[in-house]
Amino acid sequence: SNLKDTEWISRQDPYVCLEYASSKFRTRTCTDGGKNPIFQEKFVLTLIEGLRELNVMVWNSNTVSADDFIGSGRIQLYKVLSQGYDDTAWPIQDKCGRYSGEVRLISHYSATHVTPLSLSLSLSLSLSLS
Repeated sequence: SNLKDTEWISRQDPYVCLEYASSKFRTRTCTDGGKNPIFQEKFVLTLIEGLRELNVMVWNSNTVSADDFIGSGRIQLYKVLSQGYDDTAWPIQDKCGRYSGEVRLISHYSATHVTPLSLSLSLSLSLSLS
């Protein structure tokens, strides 16, 4: 929510990259998403023993120049793994460590149809930038 706006004239076109170990995921670009884009996307991760956080990076897509970095942060997975659900809003920071908005990741976890070595986490993403 309330993402930092990197555009001077038009509305920004944010997208989100998630990293978990060697797995990388990218949302579609939310054209004219501005400071409060919403991404209705789902990603499924295979959990790795002992790795309990996701890295998130938010970018503004540009057509002519390089994409602008809006912010990054870490999303802890402890709550979703212990309670089965988490919809916490996680803060993101710009390159200087200043608050630049938050990412609300709605995550669900169920170990019903999985072996102990291959746990899956299902994620839906919505975003607000300052």
